[in-house]
Amino acid sequence: MRIGFSKDIHVTTPNKKLVLCGVEVPSEFGLESHSDGDCALHAVVEAIFGAMNVGDLGTHYPPNDDKYKNMPSTYFVEDCYKIMKEQGYKLGNLDLFISCEKPKLKPYINEMVEKVASLLHTDKSRVSIKAGTNEKMDSVGRGEAIEAYCVCLLEEEKW
Repeated sequence: MRIGFSKDIHVTTPNKKLVLCGVEVPSEFGLESHSDGDCALHAVVEAIFGAMNVGDLGTHYPPNDDKYKNMPSTYFVEDCYKIMKEQGYKLGNLDLFISCEKPKLKPYINEMVEKVASLLHTDKSRVSIKAGTNEKMDSVGRGEAIEAYCVCLLEEEKW
């Protein structure tokens, strides 16, 4: 078994779609990024890469490479899944926490769980997603950023 952990944070920016876990969430702002800014999926990929010890998001998908400009982060998860399979692993479980003051994410959590489970070809019972606030403290609490933390367990695939 291998354990991975990651954190990602992105600054909020007006006039952009907010996408978290591959789900568009109605909002007055989106997240600044070279890709679509989905900090939740970025944390998922980083945690899985960390568990496999194969580098990080920037190593695999450099932010200065125009190929990834405005790329949906679902692409990164799908590619990460291929690498995970090539390395002989399957997802044991994944626990993701998203921190933001607004918008409220509770109405979208089930859809997010289904999306992440689908991208990782696993049962949704293996994917936990929670959301909370920073109680108006720091950049996240002031609404200037959204951050996500993820931990995952990978298990060797049985042949």
